[in-house]
Amino acid sequence: MSPRVWFITGCSSGFGRLIAQAARQRGDVVVATARHLAALDDLAAQSALTYALDVTWPDEQLQGVVSAVVAQTGRIDILVNNAGYILTGGIEEVSREEVLQQYDTNVLGQLNVARAILPYMRARRSGTICNMASIGSWRGVAGAGVYCGSKAACSIHSEALRQEVAPLGIEVVAVEPGYFRTNFLTTSNRQRAQTRIADVAGPVDTAIRALDAKNCQQPGNPEVAAQLLVEILTRTGRAQGRQLPARLALGNDAVTVIPSIMNRVRDDIEEWKELTGATDFN
Repeated sequence: MSPRVWFITGCSSGFGRLIAQAARQRGDVVVATARHLAALDDLAAQSALTYALDVTWPDEQLQGVVSAVVAQTGRIDILVNNAGYILTGGIEEVSREEVLQQYDTNVLGQLNVARAILPYMRARRSGTICNMASIGSWRGVAGAGVYCGSKAACSIHSEALRQEVAPLGIEVVAVEPGYFRTNFLTTSNRQRAQTRIADVAGPVDTAIRALDAKNCQQPGNPEVAAQLLVEILTRTGRAQGRQLPARLALGNDAVTVIPSIMNRVRDDIEEWKELTGATDFN
């Protein structure tokens, strides 16, 4: 089989960079993108094709980048929508502008890039889209509710897109990682709402201190996960013969915590269903 062509956003650090490196190691063609081209110099030295790209750019600008990539590579087989960051702060604390910026990058950014690439995948009736979501897609956490909401949107959009393009031979998966030891929780990828409200400081500050404690102490090994994701998205190695799920929990914490959340929701429905289920016409 010929080498796959990858298009990966947010390659300046974290999962984007590691997935790019793992895909290059297996001999695939990797198009690595980031807002600042200089941040990709080491990937370029590993023979990755590097492009400056901001996922919040207007459609025409993103389409121009994708068109240039396809002119150079001939196709795009796998899109990894990885770019994103975490905004912390209570729901009342985050400003309208801060919320818009969070969703612009984490949610609209994935939709923007998918819109630019999907016409080429549809033309070939082939392709795989991986939207990076989060364990936070499954629950709202004090102090990070807007981030969790953005990641929940990523998972839901992925499920809808998956149904829309499945007849065209295109696969879509939302990857929901737990806590991996990347730089995601550092100041370069984490922003704090400017407003502080004393009445909610207790739960908000407790949650933010928990993130501080997890920073650089996360249980997940991102290099191992990146290698596994490359196998999963190419259906090779340990993933050979398997079909992509709509949602892929990644990490031991994710595969433990997400089912516990599902059980809690199931228990709540069961407790209330006698009342809430009796609302149909007779």
